[in-house]
Amino acid sequence: MHFKPSGFFTVFLLTICAVSSFAQQVGINILYPDSSAILHVESHDKGFLWPRMTTAERDAIVNPANGLTIFNTEDSTIQYWNTICWLNVYQKDCADCYFNITASATADTIDRTVSDSTTFTLSINQNAGTPQNIAYTVLGVLPAGMTVNVTPNPQFSSGTATVVIKVTPFTPAGTYPVIIQTLCGSYFRNIIFSVTLTPCYILDVNNSTTNYSASINLYSTYPGAPTNSPVCVVVTVYPGVDVTSVNATTPAFTTGSLPAGSVVALVNNGNILGKGGDGGIATDPSNGWSGAGMNGGDAVNLTVNTTIQNNFNIYGGGGGGNAMAFALTFNPGFGLPSIGILIGAGGGGGAGGSTGGNIPSLIGLTFYQPGGDGTGTQYGVPGQGGLLLVPISIQQGPVNISINPYVQGGDGGDYGYPGTVGRFAVTLSLSVTINIPFVGPVTIPVLNNVNIPIPVPIPPPGNGGYAVKRNGFTTNIPDNYYNTSFLKGRVGP
Repeated sequence: MHFKPSGFFTVFLLTICAVSSFAQQVGINILYPDSSAILHVESHDKGFLWPRMTTAERDAIVNPANGLTIFNTEDSTIQYWNTICWLNVYQKDCADCYFNITASATADTIDRTVSDSTTFTLSINQNAGTPQNIAYTVLGVLPAGMTVNVTPNPQFSSGTATVVIKVTPFTPAGTYPVIIQTLCGSYFRNIIFSVTLTPCYILDVNNSTTNYSASINLYSTYPGAPTNSPVCVVVTVYPGVDVTSVNATTPAFTTGSLPAGSVVALVNNGNILGKGGDGGIATDPSNGWSGAGMNGGDAVNLTVNTTIQNNFNIYGGGGGGNAMAFALTFNPGFGLPSIGILIGAGGGGGAGGSTGGNIPSLIGLTFYQPGGDGTGTQYGVPGQGGLLLVPISIQQGPVNISINPYVQGGDGGDYGYPGTVGRFAVTLSLSVTINIPFVGPVTIPVLNNVNIPIPVPIPPPGNGGYAVKRNGFTTNIPDNYYNTSFLKGRVGP
């Protein structure tokens, strides 16, 4: 006998085929659900569609159950509630940070005669996790002289940061990738910015020289270098090389007559030494002598903005000591004529190969000690002022004149420093010898150790030369007086 199922029974059988319930398990399109699943869905041409809603609609759910899951149409992400926050399916906890980052630019070229930097911005949108600090780090090794600064760093959650990439004239030309890593929690993203530096003219100082000029050497080495538009020049002084000057009025090194707006990098591995100032000779206007010590010469003189990488010695010349030598005139009386005498000592020369004060030839009645010369090279020392201590006796008819000097010229200054002021202490004694009948010659004291005053103001010593004289241009060494192993003298305006 054949059983013909009713319509209800047919629907029931079909339902059993589509949905089977075994031990409170549900299978859709599968007769036997997996034993580990409460709901097992099978399909080869359909997907499972989560409830779709915006963030606002999601947040409007009242008392969401732990594990409640939706698809966020704004973030295009499946999210679930963990009783504290809505988590994206790839997050571990509420603090697990994720973000998107974009850069306003990915490359730029720096022409150092126009600007020494380039700037771009990073825009961050933190789209997951508790709002927190996002830190920036520059990866890899940057070329010499290049710096990268990100502000603010760290940045709190979403916002914009400014990146400034700065170079110096001695940063090598080329194209460099700057990798900025952005880190929030354990999540990071890298941004790569390509920087291209246009080349500078290269000048190498391999041999010792005097009165070096960057501009003169640029145009002799590169005859086609522009003369009416800015240039970038890198000058390297090699180890063992001395750059000096033939006189204290000319700097040992100058950037010279480069076009306005040019920039220079000076890499010093040798000795750049200003000439020492000569010691004062004497105060005698009739011979053109002021008695002042001469100023020391400058080591480096700037005519354009210059960056200095000083790896060895830059010394301003030492100032010369003053001369304590004066023309004195006094009248002994007793009907005798006035006596003119030049007495004193010359100043010492400043460190840097200078000449101590010395009268070229004796003039009339002269008692004088010359100052010592200052020596050159990196080990140069100043000369000492002359020292006059020998008593002087002068006989004028019946008058005996005795002069007792303690005179010292000023010492020369060390590299970069002024000379010193000397000392002048001279006393005069005077006696008269008279022949008395039946007695013989009798000496009568008239003056005894009377101080002889200096007839004019004391002349000054010379100032020390500049280590770097800026002349209103910029350099990376702060203005100050320096007395270090590698830098001696003033850096200033």
